[in-house]
Amino acid sequence: MKSKLEPLIFSLLVLAVMGVVPNLFAAAQAGYAKFSVLGKYFLIPSVLIMVILIPVIYVRGFHQLAGQIMAGLGGGLLGTLGLEVVRHSGFLLGGMPGELPKLMGVLLLDQFAQGPDIWSNLAGWGYHFWTGAAFGIIYTLLFGKGSIVKGIGYGVLIGIGFMASPAALSLGVGLFGANFGWGFPLTVTLAHVAFGGILGFFVKRKIQQAPNILDRVKTVYSK
Repeated sequence: MKSKLEPLIFSLLVLAVMGVVPNLFAAAQAGYAKFSVLGKYFLIPSVLIMVILIPVIYVRGFHQLAGQIMAGLGGGLLGTLGLEVVRHSGFLLGGMPGELPKLMGVLLLDQFAQGPDIWSNLAGWGYHFWTGAAFGIIYTLLFGKGSIVKGIGYGVLIGIGFMASPAALSLGVGLFGANFGWGFPLTVTLAHVAFGGILGFFVKRKIQQAPNILDRVKTVYSK
């Protein structure tokens, strides 16, 4: 028998699993553990858990929640593509110091001394896009159907968090790119505006109705 509590539990579980993913690289750069270790014990399990969870949620009859998660995942992936168009353009124009996904790849496979190769590049880009998917899933669970404006605001907040995190400091640009010039914060902000705008548009068009996490809490405690 289904209960009103079940969708909330599934939502919180997904938020917990996906909330870990974007913080792994920052945690590694902050010195908590090697990125390769965090990838083994957190990144790979996050993928496996979601591969299991989404069908389980659907089979349990919570089609709206499953659709919500898939919309966030798809919007996050598409948003990351948009982000990359802006980020790579900024890189070519001198607004970015390097290719962060390649750096993440060599650290993820623990081959910093050898440098990047095709496998490390695949690993780095895979993590980059899975992070985008994670942010997309988190967005739709927090905001429900949301809107383009909410998506852009969400993307900008992610960009600010990135520029203030150990992940950005690992590039040697300083806090908010202070050591690199105005091109860095401009590129990062525009890239995340693109991410959030595409995410917000995709989710809004993809799902008709979707309660946010607070709506699910209210449903549990309503008579």
